[in-house]
Amino acid sequence: MKKRRQKLILRIIESDSITTQAMLKERLELEGIEVTQATLSRDIREMNLIKGANGDGYLKSRRVPKHQISHRLFVLFSMAVKRVEYSGNIIVITCEPGMAASVCAIIDELHWSEIVGTIAGNDTIFVITREGTTQQLAVQFRENNC
Repeated sequence: MKKRRQKLILRIIESDSITTQAMLKERLELEGIEVTQATLSRDIREMNLIKGANGDGYLKSRRVPKHQISHRLFVLFSMAVKRVEYSGNIIVITCEPGMAASVCAIIDELHWSEIVGTIAGNDTIFVITREGTTQQLAVQFRENNC
């Protein structure tokens, strides 16, 4: 069922401009697929779907080589990050307003084993780290050596 649903999601976003999860949910229901918002949100994340620029609909994100991700993160950090602090196993990255989600998405694409997970708001990112790695990662983020 999941595989079928995700194939259908791809077909829908390739043929129409779907700008919200609610629109996508409605389209799936028209195709006979009942889905909760939580399941749809998980599908979107698992499928690496992103919103297009200028309010365009969902798009399939292409995989980027790690060295390109690292360079993009360096450039984005230089422009967007204002401060990096840490306490315990949490790194708090303060960004320019509206930039946290973009920075966080690139951090997630790195798939670093030291990072347990991330949460982004409008201008703040929480990076949850494995025990004993927080200080090293915070320094790396501060120095933009990602």
